[in-house]
Amino acid sequence: MKIKRIIAQNYKTYKELDLDLRVRDDKPIILVGGANGCGKTTLFDAIYHALYGLTIKNTRQFEELFNAGEKVTSGLKDQQIVLQIDFSGMVLSREMDYRLKRAYKLIDDRILESVTLTMGGNTYTYGSGSTATNRATNEEAVNKIIAANLPAELSNYFLFDAMKTSELVKEEQINRLIEKNINSVMGFNKYSQMRRVAEKLLDEKKGERLENENMRQEYQRLTTERQQKEEQLKKVTDEYAEALCYANDHRDEYEQMLKGRNQDDLTRDKMNQLSMAIDNYNRSEKEYWQDMENLTKDFEVGVVYPKIADVLRIEVEKIVHEKEQVATAKEKLWTEEQLTALVERVMDIIKREHPSTADMKVETVVDELREENDQEEHDDAYAYLNAVDVEVLEKLVNNAYTNNFIALDERRERILLEQAEMPRRREQYEEYRRVANGHDYTLIQYYEENNQKMETCQETIKRLKEEIAKLEKEISKYDYDLPQEPDPQYDLLCKLPEFFKNLSQKLIRAKKASIERMMRDELNVNLVVYAGCIGKVELSAEGSDDIVFKIYHKQGNEIYLNQLNAGAKQTVMQVLLKVLHTLGDYEPPVMIDTVMGVLDKESRAVIIEHYFPDLARQTILLSTDTEITAEQDYGKIRAFVAKAYTLHRDKEAQCTHVSNDYFGLTY
Repeated sequence: MKIKRIIAQNYKTYKELDLDLRVRDDKPIILVGGANGCGKTTLFDAIYHALYGLTIKNTRQFEELFNAGEKVTSGLKDQQIVLQIDFSGMVLSREMDYRLKRAYKLIDDRILESVTLTMGGNTYTYGSGSTATNRATNEEAVNKIIAANLPAELSNYFLFDAMKTSELVKEEQINRLIEKNINSVMGFNKYSQMRRVAEKLLDEKKGERLENENMRQEYQRLTTERQQKEEQLKKVTDEYAEALCYANDHRDEYEQMLKGRNQDDLTRDKMNQLSMAIDNYNRSEKEYWQDMENLTKDFEVGVVYPKIADVLRIEVEKIVHEKEQVATAKEKLWTEEQLTALVERVMDIIKREHPSTADMKVETVVDELREENDQEEHDDAYAYLNAVDVEVLEKLVNNAYTNNFIALDERRERILLEQAEMPRRREQYEEYRRVANGHDYTLIQYYEENNQKMETCQETIKRLKEEIAKLEKEISKYDYDLPQEPDPQYDLLCKLPEFFKNLSQKLIRAKKASIERMMRDELNVNLVVYAGCIGKVELSAEGSDDIVFKIYHKQGNEIYLNQLNAGAKQTVMQVLLKVLHTLGDYEPPVMIDTVMGVLDKESRAVIIEHYFPDLARQTILLSTDTEITAEQDYGKIRAFVAKAYTLHRDKEAQCTHVSNDYFGLTY
């Protein structure tokens, strides 16, 4: 299979994408460069989903996949997402061209799908408007054609992200991966299927040959029970494999979460501190503006009066002092009543002693004394101010005024400083919140439940194997009761299961030997940390048909996979995929995103020169300029590059454009 062209319309960052991906036998590489966020992974997804289809369940998902720039300028009405892939594949030793087009349209909150596959002069079309029968027939035909070129379940081995390959090198996972590839990619599972069919036919034939009805029924019961047990065993084995993959995929996350609970508590404490700081700022700001408003309303009292008091203070104190002196002087003078009473007492005394003064009147004496009293009254310079006026002036200068404006201005300065910190604090708070919300600790529960499921599966597998062995022993007893008359059909059926079993094992052993040799040779070149030191690669334990992947140093010791660093694991996995691709029954293109993954500088140089050029008949590499550099690395593979493209992100238009070069270098 070779991809010739990919078209994407309104798909994520691509408004209009049309790439020629044709290669030649001597130039098998398509090199696609771009900075992070320019659309390399989206191109990867476009090719994958053009082959196997998109799953769009609702309007929200359609909008997420639709190009944002086109949505803003033209809206979604009458718009569609289109993915088209042109490819070639071998059919009966003849290369056939295919065109597969998938279109998705949103109408009245419904997602309408249309699929068209053109092969030679034949066209298969189905979609949301197709009848059930027509859709089922054409969809089955399309899926068979795709599966004949690259089955979806195997696509992840040839269309992959190099960054994630090291994750596959874990415990039993790599063994099961190899076994699955040997059986599926290399086509050996068909022999196992033939053996099972032959065994079933043989069981039926044996049952028919048993003459005793009771024995026949018992034999059929035993074989049926064995068949059911084998089906159960296959189901439980698949469940165990799935659980194992889950455990391997989530082990690091699980262990981090166990440690992360304390970290999460610390995060929440920091969130609380930031939340309190933000709340305090909001409260202080609110109180400031309230106090500022109050100050504006009472401006005279708060600002004008204190200023007037400062200006008039000395003069008012002088007035008050003068008024106090006047008041003191007045206190020394006799009042009208006091003066009259005193004169009357004195006159009584005088009249008793001097009767001749009896004609003297009290009023005359009082009038004369009053004139004398008035003459001694203190001169009041502020006589025009009465007591109330003086009291008001005293309050004006003696009140304890507070200049709130100064205090408010100081608060304003503090608030401005805190205001400058608020964006950072809010960003920190949101970051902590995202971290805290992202820690869904239900994974710990799921992981531990998954481990329990694995233990249960292992126990069930062991029990079922024992029960199947016991049933086979019981079934074998009936061989002695079978008639010995010649029957060519029966004799052939007796030979077929063992024939297919031996053939499968023989082919697998031969293929294992080829894989082991090629893996050893490739690792000696590409695995830099052990370059030239790999003695052998072993795919099966002594006396066992189970796949057990092991690497040995030429000194004889095993090189343990779990002790390799991430870069070395990535190399091991990529070499394995190359070997399986080379020796397998399929010839799909290999497409690698994040091509260098976690490789170091030396490993990158080796991979560029010795891995990519002969990896496949078509290799599509998606790289940044720091992975395959334009200055040094591009020249090393330039002779093998059929086409090179660079992706450019237009942030304003929200779409990606493509130029025919590799970061400015032409091919």
